[in-house]
Amino acid sequence: MLVTIPEGPKRRLALVRRAVLFLGIILLLTEAAVAVRFSGSAGLMLMVTTAGLGAFVYRGIGALNSSTPDNADVMAAFFDESTGLPGRQQLIDTLSRDIARSERYAHALTLSIVHIAQYEHLKASWGDATAQLAVGHVVETLRRITRASDLLCRLDESTFAVVLLQCNERQAGLFGDRLALAVGNRPLKSASKAKVPLYVGVDTNAVEYDAIRFRGPLDFLSFAGGDVVAPLLSQSRRSNLARKGAMIDAQELREQAAIDYYPGGQMKDFADAYREARNRNRHAG
Repeated sequence: MLVTIPEGPKRRLALVRRAVLFLGIILLLTEAAVAVRFSGSAGLMLMVTTAGLGAFVYRGIGALNSSTPDNADVMAAFFDESTGLPGRQQLIDTLSRDIARSERYAHALTLSIVHIAQYEHLKASWGDATAQLAVGHVVETLRRITRASDLLCRLDESTFAVVLLQCNERQAGLFGDRLALAVGNRPLKSASKAKVPLYVGVDTNAVEYDAIRFRGPLDFLSFAGGDVVAPLLSQSRRSNLARKGAMIDAQELREQAAIDYYPGGQMKDFADAYREARNRNRHAG
């Protein structure tokens, strides 16, 4: 999904400043000609008045320029710098449009909030570098299994949101289980302090939009957990899905995880490499 950022206001202000400077120089030259040919005192007074007025206008434009955010500030409000994912503001704007579209065409719309499990504990135990590896690991998995029609956003350091179009709450629950399986079945690629494979997990919470329950995108986002930093409980989501009669096939999820991670069918090669690494560690011990 693309966001068009308007032309920077600083560029327009710079053009206005140059135009004011150019016109002021022309006016001063004209007044100087008046002072030489007609009246020196009158021309001098006009020149002083024009110079004072020009300085006032020029400084006013400079003050306006310094108080106007540049494109970097605008981009920061819409995108997360470290991952390149859309941020909270773009999520709210997209939800507003998608909610209107779902109500018009009677399409299901579900918001899934994803939180890296025990992120603060992971960060405190293994350090910032490992925590960033965990974030990159989750982002990579989310990008791989999220459809192109859906919107993936980052809400804070360890929380993400996925807008699932034409997807009900039960289907979103299956998406959450597929994500948890894909994230948890592969260790982090590297962790300097880790002497054993280090795994991370995710907790998800999915809520389907209902015009009767929610008053708009902010209410919808807040109810789904988008404003809560504390870890979400996946068990409550699974209990809710169980009450709805969701049938989760573990074997199907495992097969789908294998396809997600090994689209070329190299799963056996990875398994052999893992056994070799485990045997080497056993002999070294």
